Amino acid sequence: MSGPRCPTSAAVPAPRCRVSGSGPTVTQALVTYTNRHTNPYGGAMALFGKKKDAGPQPLDTYKVIYRGGLADLPKAKIGEIRLQVWDNRFELQPTISSQKFWQPLVIPYSAIREVSIVDRQESTFEALAGGLDSRQLNEKNNIHIDYSSGSAEALLRLEMLSGVTVMGQARKCREFQDRLRVHGVTAQFAGAAPSGQHGAQARFNGPVDIPGQIAKLADLHAQGILSDQEFEAKKADLLSRM
Repeated sequence: MSGPRCPTSAAVPAPRCRVSGSGPTVTQALVTYTNRHTNPYGGAMALFGKKKDAGPQPLDTYKVIYRGGLADLPKAKIGEIRLQVWDNRFELQPTISSQKFWQPLVIPYSAIREVSIVDRQESTFEALAGGLDSRQLNEKNNIHIDYSSGSAEALLRLEMLSGVTVMGQARKCREFQDRLRVHGVTAQFAGAAPSGQHGAQARFNGPVDIPGQIAKLADLHAQGILSDQEFEAKKADLLSRM
């Protein structure tokens, strides 16, 4: 009469195991063998599987391409750049498609005079090939950043890539403007009016319409531009002024 046979699996070859005596049972031997062969690194896998602390993150990130404006890079380039919105600066970081021509660029908000959204730059080919339909491509999806770089003046021209279609990119540009206002970025620009001037203008125009401001925030929240936390924080700030 033959003794008990070790259980086998199509994925794991049958191990040699002890059936009697003081050693492990058949089941214990199979479990040990399976663990060693399906997880050869043991606890090391758990160690390497841990996520590293990502550290500080930008408030928002947008995909853009370079359209010109910098003295050392006069021509437009094709390649994705990441426009990061931080609490006190813009950072423009290269990606794999732009790293050959683009170096990381940091623009403090205190050096910026104005950020404007302008019409898309339609190429001659698009105008000739598209005819009247090409007018649909004339959406405001270009970002112009007017700033000082040392003693020189610069006008950085970018085109929004986030949003896929031209109309979607235009919506992203409007969202970008809204987010700058919500985060208090535009108030940090060198071209922004001093706080005293804002106060004088407010007194001239009468009291601030708090309910109207909250309604605008609610609209931005409904569009997904503001998160729940951001909406509640801004609303609480406005209510505290009443």
